[in-house]
Amino acid sequence: MATIKDVLADALAHHRSGRLAQAAAGYEAVLGTVPDHPDALHLLGVAYLQAGHPREAEARIRAAIRADQGVDGQGVADYHDNLGSALRALGRAEEAVAAHREAIRLRPGFAQAFYNLGNALEALGRLGEAADAYAQAAALRPDYARARFNLGNALAALGRAGEAADAYRAALRDDPGFVEAWANLGALMLQRGEAAGAAGVLRRALALRPDHATALANLSAAFLASGPAEAAEPAARRAMVVRPDFAEAALRHGDALQRRHRLAEAGRTYERAVALRPDLAEAWANLALVRQTQGLLDPAEAGYRRALALRPDLAEVRSNLAYLELFRPGVTLARVLEAHRAWDAVHGAPLRAAWTPHPPDNEDRPLVVGILSGDFRRHPAGQFAIRAVEALPAQGVRLFLYANQTEEDDLTARFRAAAERWLPVSGLTDAELAARIRADGVDALIDLAGHNARGRLGVFARKPAPVQVAWSGYMATTGLAAMDALVADDHHVPEGAERFYTERILRMPGAFIAYDPPADAPEPAPPPCLEGRPVTFGAFNILTKLTDAVLATWAAVLDRVPDSRLLLKTKALSCPETAALWRGRLAAAGIASDRLTLVGATNSLEHMAWCAQVDVALDPFPFAGSTTTLETLWMGVPVITLPGETFSSRHSLAFLAAAGVEGCVARDPDHYVEIAAGWAADPARLAALRARLRGQMAASSLCDGGRLAARLAQSLRDLRHGRP
Repeated sequence: MATIKDVLADALAHHRSGRLAQAAAGYEAVLGTVPDHPDALHLLGVAYLQAGHPREAEARIRAAIRADQGVDGQGVADYHDNLGSALRALGRAEEAVAAHREAIRLRPGFAQAFYNLGNALEALGRLGEAADAYAQAAALRPDYARARFNLGNALAALGRAGEAADAYRAALRDDPGFVEAWANLGALMLQRGEAAGAAGVLRRALALRPDHATALANLSAAFLASGPAEAAEPAARRAMVVRPDFAEAALRHGDALQRRHRLAEAGRTYERAVALRPDLAEAWANLALVRQTQGLLDPAEAGYRRALALRPDLAEVRSNLAYLELFRPGVTLARVLEAHRAWDAVHGAPLRAAWTPHPPDNEDRPLVVGILSGDFRRHPAGQFAIRAVEALPAQGVRLFLYANQTEEDDLTARFRAAAERWLPVSGLTDAELAARIRADGVDALIDLAGHNARGRLGVFARKPAPVQVAWSGYMATTGLAAMDALVADDHHVPEGAERFYTERILRMPGAFIAYDPPADAPEPAPPPCLEGRPVTFGAFNILTKLTDAVLATWAAVLDRVPDSRLLLKTKALSCPETAALWRGRLAAAGIASDRLTLVGATNSLEHMAWCAQVDVALDPFPFAGSTTTLETLWMGVPVITLPGETFSSRHSLAFLAAAGVEGCVARDPDHYVEIAAGWAADPARLAALRARLRGQMAASSLCDGGRLAARLAQSLRDLRHGRP
């Protein structure tokens, strides 16, 4: 006949094999004979817990604790630990913490109790204490991969990314087949800007579990950050197939489509993401960006506001909202200032209490200038800055470049060659980067992004340098109290406009940038109209700039010049549905489809060739062209512009003046039409301009990096030394 011991052993064997019902029956049989049998009560409670019945588990385990008569506490430590797990499952995390602590008191080296204590503390949001508990569990059991994994999760949530990565790697040394550790390490590396490495780690996770939807979605994001968008789309699409309800997969798929200029598809995919998860702020923000790129300002604003209602801490989204104001018809400097100060009030002001004084300056040593940018590459900000940056060391400047980017090109190589120190920083948090800049002893820190993509205004808001200056990458005030100055010129910020800028205005001679034209640009040829073709007007600006007033003015230009044509070229028109939308908008404005050519994204050489295909370029308003104006002028084409009062409305005015081109600046829309028609009617004048303009530009302040660097360096010294 079986003894109580035999029945208990039998039940325990079933339990270890996962046969919970048989195990529970065995424990009940023991209790039928010995109602207060501590081990049977405890193990029955554990079986109930594992079967998803924590309330029944709590009752049995508490009964076991009452029935236990042991004096060494070793056995009953398990009871308290499992009681804690039952309490946590019931949502009573505070009681769970007490139970696990009692288990540890009874058995100080109890690794599992430390692990479970960490889980209970994490449930309470006490992440620092949870991390300590997981670390103790891992120290007590060398192969405890799950404790190291949870330690990584807690550290990641605390923003201690480097330590979190170390914890994940330790978990993987213990268990190389730990899929979630591979997936979380990959996600963390992606977050830190290590996209290429993240892709390799995420592939390891997917080799172990090909249908891991989160790893697939993050692999798509890693491809987007480190390689061609074509590679990102299949991974995101696969994640959506694996988990049709996974909003984050739809989000990543939308990102891949957007990068490939498939805007309408991206918009529908983001709409799917917000339908699945209406609280997913990033999806609302990205949908808004698609609408902005399509030139739909009101839907863009609505999307950004929805994202901020869900996540007021999203500084980048609030930047996008401020930036959107620059495109609005009738925009004023006062409105621009208000919109940008709103960003600082939420994201900048709370950091001011932590500002600390900088040491006094020593005028005898070289000035240390730091430049922070994600655009040390073939990007407008890089092309505007490179010549002056290359000339700064000759002005007695020690140059530290903080690169918030991972990709490199020929322009990147030139920036690196100019710098005393080249410091990749995309993986650093704003706080970490600010601390690094302060430790480097930077005297003047320059921003090349502002509220644009890859901007790090959260760094500037921490005031890591005694002098902070905005230059070249943004076309308005930053609105930051922490930003001391803004580099401009007499045309962009005329006398009297200073009161609408939070920054002191540093006026440069001639132009506030030094343009570096594409080396492979074709030589200017005679205007196409001289070959007997119809006059072609051209615009190469983003759709966001094309307001109803702009379209009406352009329609009037075409009416004044019979048989003329309009060429529109911008990346967004690579999307067929977006192109169809704009054909409709242009037709509604009075521009017939047979007078219209729409062109999407091309490479740089092809783009410059398209610029040469127009006789006269038409500038939008109230946000004028900047790079597009310079590229068009470089091909010898006049640009007709209508400046307003804002910085962003006055680019073409400033560049035309610096290049010495007259007769292109309008007073109002009617004058704009008159000027454009006048140029179109004078092919000889167009030909003469084409013949001389490139040389004229090259010899002007527009391309003079040395002159700009000299004034900029002196202005920075004056600021650092407190001189007016």
